[in-house]
Amino acid sequence: MTDQSSPQLRMWWRHWSVVLILAVLAGVVIWVLVNLGPWLRSWQDQRAATVAQKLLEKAYREDKYGGKTPEETFDMFIAALEKGDTDLASKYFVLNKQEQWRKTLEEYKEKVLITDFVVELKKERDIWQKLETRNSNSAEFSYSFTLGKDSYTDFNGQKVLVKAGEHNNSVIFQKYPSEVWKISVL
Repeated sequence: MTDQSSPQLRMWWRHWSVVLILAVLAGVVIWVLVNLGPWLRSWQDQRAATVAQKLLEKAYREDKYGGKTPEETFDMFIAALEKGDTDLASKYFVLNKQEQWRKTLEEYKEKVLITDFVVELKKERDIWQKLETRNSNSAEFSYSFTLGKDSYTDFNGQKVLVKAGEHNNSVIFQKYPSEVWKISVL
C-alpha cells in the first residue's frame, strides 16, 4: 500500500507546492503594487513634469514674436491692433497669457472697441516712465492717469468699479531666451 500511496502523496505535494508558490507570487505582486505604486506614480509625474518643462523651454526659445526692446514690442502690438489682427497682437504677450488676450482682443473687436483701445495705449506710451529693475530680463513702465468719473471695467469676466480720481498703472515686459521682449502685464 505504501507503493500506491507514495505516487499519490507525491502528486498531492506537487499540486499543493504549485498552489503555495502561486500564492507566494500573488502576495509578492500585491505587496509590490501596494508599496511601489505611489513611488512609481511619483516617478511618472516627475518624468512628465520634466518633459513638459523641456517643451515649455523650447517654446520660449523658439518664440520670435516681439521686439528687441520692450518699446518695440509695444509698438508692434499697437500696429497689429491697428490692422485688426488680434491673433498677431496676442502673440506679443507671454505664452501663458496669449489665449486669454486673444479672446479679450476678439471681444474688443466685436464690440468695436479696438480703435479706442489703441488710442488709450498710445496715450499710455507717450507718458510712461521706465522704472529701475534689478533683473535685466524684465522691464516695467509706470504711468498715471486721471479718471473723471466712476466707471466699470471688465476684469477676468467680472465687472469692477474704478473710482474717479488719480490712478497709477504699469506695463511689465519679460525678455525671452529668444531675445525678444513680451508683454507680461498690461
